[in-house]
Amino acid sequence: METLGVAVSVFLACAVGVIFAGINLAKYGDELAEKTGWGKLWVGTLLVAVSTSLPELTINVTSVWLEEAPGIALGNVFGANMMNVFVICIVALLFGIRNMFGGQGKETDILIKASLVIVSAALLLSIWGDMKLGPTSVGGIVLVLIYFFGMKKVYTASKESAAAAGEEEGERGSPAKAWVGFIVASTAVIIAGKYLAESANAIATITGLGAGFVGVLLVSMVTTLPEGSVTLAAAMRKSYGLAMGNVYGSCFFNVSIIFLSDFFMPAGSPMLGAMEPSHFVAAVGALGLMTMGFLIMKSANTESMTLAKIFTPIVPVAYVALMYVIYTMG
Repeated sequence: METLGVAVSVFLACAVGVIFAGINLAKYGDELAEKTGWGKLWVGTLLVAVSTSLPELTINVTSVWLEEAPGIALGNVFGANMMNVFVICIVALLFGIRNMFGGQGKETDILIKASLVIVSAALLLSIWGDMKLGPTSVGGIVLVLIYFFGMKKVYTASKESAAAAGEEEGERGSPAKAWVGFIVASTAVIIAGKYLAESANAIATITGLGAGFVGVLLVSMVTTLPEGSVTLAAAMRKSYGLAMGNVYGSCFFNVSIIFLSDFFMPAGSPMLGAMEPSHFVAAVGALGLMTMGFLIMKSANTESMTLAKIFTPIVPVAYVALMYVIYTMG
């Protein structure tokens, strides 16, 4: 892609493909949660969160493996987490803060705390200095262990909540069609993601904006559109628990992708070792915005913390300010 026009055209075309594929991933993921009988709360949150994060997974791997641009991959991880919280706060302002954040169970509390832990761990590991360990890295292994341990805790809490509420699980028709749709949409995301990463790297090179800024802003905006569409759709049908699980489940999963990306880094170069100043700003920003989201949830469920709901309009303003800082650094 020698010209900016070609790179932007490819980027926009792939962005449209990723958006539509991501929306279908969420749709079929929700159908699978309905029809498998595994439990809607747990399976729905897990499938939808992971499926809408497939664009991040695909773009991170292709950015490192095919484009040799870990800056875009890291920017996408932390930028996507910032965008996720930005979106849910915008939706909360439209549909009601107490509606969106209120009535959340123990499993949501655990999920948000786990997502804060994994972002904090990634930030600290990058500051202290990560190192390769076989095909991956020490940091990658720590992050993936945090992810699986956290998901186990969320699963246990979800089952306890379902049992307390007396929810019944059972077969609700064949999930075959949903599985086919899920696989087709996943394939579309993988194909579009390859060219999206290639075009984003070209835009970063041609414009001189830097891979960090392009990853944090441009790529993360596109890859989080599936999460945004699911969050909005869930709010419209008053399925606020699904929206919260999707947003923070995606934030949690996004950071664990660093473990897989490490497999495609050059020998002796861990993923977290490629952190640039703009990535540190994005990581701190993601941690700050996610913490505000946690406090907003507490304000909707705890009388003594009701004043913390003021963070809801602050999050969008803080996001824009962080994007400006990262832009000037780029």
